[in-house]
Amino acid sequence: MQCPRLLCTIFLSISIVVEFPLASKALAVAQDPDPVIAFEHKKGGYGDYLAAVFAARTDDSDVASRLYNNVLALNPNNTDLRRITFYHGVLAGNDIAVQLAKGQKDPISDLVLANDAIVKGQWQDAYRYVSHPPMDVFSQITYPLLQAWCLYGEGKKDQAIALLTKNSQGKPLSALYALHAGIMYSLAKDEVNAGVYFEKANKLFPGEDLLLTETYGNWLIRNHRAGKAEAMVSNLVKNLPFLAVSTQDLENNLQHFPLQNAQQAVAQVYLAMASLLQQELSSQQDDSDVDQKVANKVALHTEQIFLRLALKLNPNLSSAKMMLSGILAQEKHYEAAKDVLLPIAENDPLKTVIRLRVARLNALLDHNKEAEQEIKALIQAYPLSADIRQALGDIYFDQKQFKEAVETYSKVIDLTQLMDSSIWPVFFARAVSYEKLGEWDKAEKDLKQALVFAPNEPMLLNYLGYSWVLKGKNLQEAQEILQKAVDIAPDEGAIRDSLGWAMMANDQYADAVKQLELAAQTIPQDPELNYHLGVAYWKTGRHQEAINQWNVALTCKPTPEEKELILKALQNAKDNKDIAVINTEK
Repeated sequence: MQCPRLLCTIFLSISIVVEFPLASKALAVAQDPDPVIAFEHKKGGYGDYLAAVFAARTDDSDVASRLYNNVLALNPNNTDLRRITFYHGVLAGNDIAVQLAKGQKDPISDLVLANDAIVKGQWQDAYRYVSHPPMDVFSQITYPLLQAWCLYGEGKKDQAIALLTKNSQGKPLSALYALHAGIMYSLAKDEVNAGVYFEKANKLFPGEDLLLTETYGNWLIRNHRAGKAEAMVSNLVKNLPFLAVSTQDLENNLQHFPLQNAQQAVAQVYLAMASLLQQELSSQQDDSDVDQKVANKVALHTEQIFLRLALKLNPNLSSAKMMLSGILAQEKHYEAAKDVLLPIAENDPLKTVIRLRVARLNALLDHNKEAEQEIKALIQAYPLSADIRQALGDIYFDQKQFKEAVETYSKVIDLTQLMDSSIWPVFFARAVSYEKLGEWDKAEKDLKQALVFAPNEPMLLNYLGYSWVLKGKNLQEAQEILQKAVDIAPDEGAIRDSLGWAMMANDQYADAVKQLELAAQTIPQDPELNYHLGVAYWKTGRHQEAINQWNVALTCKPTPEEKELILKALQNAKDNKDIAVINTEK
C-alpha cells in the first residue's frame, strides 16, 4: 500500500558538530518515564491520574504536568507521585518543578535548582549544584562548562578561564571549550585572548556552527576583518541551506555580540548539551530493541529538559526554541510547537526562518489560509528562496490542489542551484501530484529521479514499486525494489503489505501470505491490508479465513473504493468465483 505521504516539512534544528561518538546512555532521567503509581484514592484524583498517564504516554507533558500536580495536591506525601510530577513539570517548563526539586537527590533536580539559583544571581549556590557531576561520560565532559560559567558569575574569572582552557587542549569537545573560552574572554574585554580561542575553535570545529559564527564573526568585525566575518556567514549558509533566507540578517547581526552575560552563556551550554544528545539520537541506526527504545525516549526527554533549562535563562534563544519546537512537532503537538516559537522578535536574525516554521505548523494545524498568506508574503520578500516555495507547494498538496502543487514544485526545482540528496522530497511530492492528475508517465519519471538522489529511501521504493504492481507493470522489478524497501524498513507494515501484494501479482501466493501476515501484526486495523490478506488466503485455498478477513476489513473504516473491492470479493466468494490480483487500482 502507499504510505501516508511524508510532509516535506523539515523541522530544522541547530546542531553542534562534535569530534567523537557519544556513549549511548547519556544522563539518565528516569528508568521508566510512565510508571504505575499506587496512591490513596480520593474524590476526583483517580480520573486526573488516568488522564495524566494518557497525556504522558502521548508526550503531552504540559497536560501531564498539570494533571499530575492536581493528583499530588490530594496525595502530597506520595514520593513516587512527587517524582513523576516533577519529571513532567521540567519537561513542560513549569515553574512548579523548582519547588518539587527541593529535597530530591538526582541530576535533573540539581540542574533545576542550579538554574533557579542562576536566575536569582546566586552563583555560589549554582556552582554547588553542578560541582559533582554524575559519573557517566556525557556528564563528565559537559559539566565543566557549567562549572566554569558559575565560577565566572561568582567573580572567579581566572579559575573559570583556567577550567575552560584546560579542557580545550586535546580533549573531547575541545572545540566547544575553546569557543566558550573565547566568549568568556570577550565578556571580560580581553580582545587578544578572545581572538586566540575563537581562532582555535574555528580550526577545531569540523563543520559550521551558528554560535561560533555569531561570536567570532563579531570579534572579526570589532577587529576590522569584516571580509572574513562575511565569509563565515557564507560558509554557514552553504552548510545549513535553510538559513539562506536569513543571510542578510545574520550579517547585520555581526555588529552585536550575541551574549551579554554569564546567564546567557549557561543557556548556550544547555543548548550544546541538547545538540549533542540530538546528534547521538540521529545516529541510532536501529531502535527495534525494546531497551534501546526506552533509552532513546529517555535521551529525547533529557534533550527536551536541557532546552527548557536554556529557555528559562534566555527566553529569546532562537536556536533552542526551534529545537524544542521540532521535538514537540515530532510528537505531533503542533500547537505547542508553534507557541514555543512565539513571539518573534523583530531584531532576531533568524526571524524569517522562524516565520516559515510557524507557517508550516499552521499548515499542519489545518490553518491553511493563514499559512498560505504568510508564505506568499515571504515569497514576495524572498522570491528566489526554494525553501519558501516548497512550503507553499506542500500547502497546495495537502489541500489537494495538485495542479498548483506541480507548478510550485517545478519552480522549486528551477530555483535549486545545487541538486543533492535534499531535493528528493520535492521530486517525490511532484510525482504524487502528477499521479493524482492522471499523468503517470511524468509521475514515474519524477519517482525515478527522486531515487537517483535517495536510492535507499524506503518510501520512494515503496511508492514506485506498489504503483507498478497496481498497474500490472514491471512486476518482477517491482518485487525487487519492494524487497529492498522492506530490508531497509522491516517494521513498516505498509511497505511489507506492498511486497506481499507484489508476490501475489507474481503468483507467489505462499510467500505472499507470510509477508501479509507479518504486516497485519504491525497495522491490524488497515482495511486495504486486510483485503489483501483475504485475497492471499483465497488463492491458497483457505476460503473461510479469506471471508473472515474481508469481514474484518469492513470493520476497519474502508474508503468507498476499498469497500467496493471488499464487497465484490465477498460476492465472488459467495458465487465461488476467482479473485483478481492486479488491475485493482483505486
